Amino acid sequence: MFLFARWIAICYADTHLDENMKCQYDEEFKSSEAISVLNREDGYWYREQLGHFNTVVYPNYVENGTVEDTEEFLREEHSHFD
Repeated sequence: MFLFARWIAICYADTHLDENMKCQYDEEFKSSEAISVLNREDGYWYREQLGHFNTVVYPNYVENGTVEDTEEFLREEHSHFD
C-alpha cells in the first residue's frame, strides 16, 4: 500500500484538471476551477492504476531493491512510534 500510494502521488498529484476535464497544459484550461487529478478520478481509474502498478511497477521495485529498502524504512520508522 505504501509503495502504491507513493507512486500514485508522485505520478499524478501535481496534475490538475478543470471542470471540463481540461488538463493544466491545455490552452482552454481554467485555473480557477482546478482540482488535482486524484480528486477527479473514480474507483475504476484507481483500479486501472493499481493493475498497472501490480504488473509493471511493483516487479521493477522488487528487482531494483525498492521493496526491500521500503520494508527496512518502515520497520525503522515504526520503531519510533512504539
